[in-house]
Amino acid sequence: MSNDLDAYNGATRRALLAAGIFGFGFSGLIDVLVLHFVLQWHHLVSGLYPQTTMDGLRTNILADGLFSIAMLVIMGIGAGLLWRAERRAASPLPVRPVAGSAVIGLGVFDLYDALVDHILLGLHQPLSRGGRYNPHWIVVSLLIIGAGIYVYRTGSSEGRETPSENV
Repeated sequence: MSNDLDAYNGATRRALLAAGIFGFGFSGLIDVLVLHFVLQWHHLVSGLYPQTTMDGLRTNILADGLFSIAMLVIMGIGAGLLWRAERRAASPLPVRPVAGSAVIGLGVFDLYDALVDHILLGLHQPLSRGGRYNPHWIVVSLLIIGAGIYVYRTGSSEGRETPSENV
């Protein structure tokens, strides 16, 4: 068996990575749909282009739309890789380790967004508060990652439930 297929907590490394990729894309998509489009707290490049002018708003909405497409592609890649991992597995993948990996992916996106997009690149600031939101969101992101680790670790290959066979 290759290193790529080693089992971790009943799931293959490939499946766990795929779930993390899916979670990363899902979190990015929820971020842009809810915070950028619905609540309109900020836009992806509102730190570079003012959202108070028509040209700036158009640029921001275009960037948000392209970002949405990118997150859908990332989610699709994660889902496709997870589907392939499930099809290659000798038995069904355990739900908790895979779900935990997806939750870790959610938190990793949020941490990336706060550290890279907000602080390092200055692309935008949530709620236009000059970065005062960032330390709180970093803590929340770390808590989400911790929750994902907890879910991952509480699932085990020995304690998995098997579906009952009803005929």
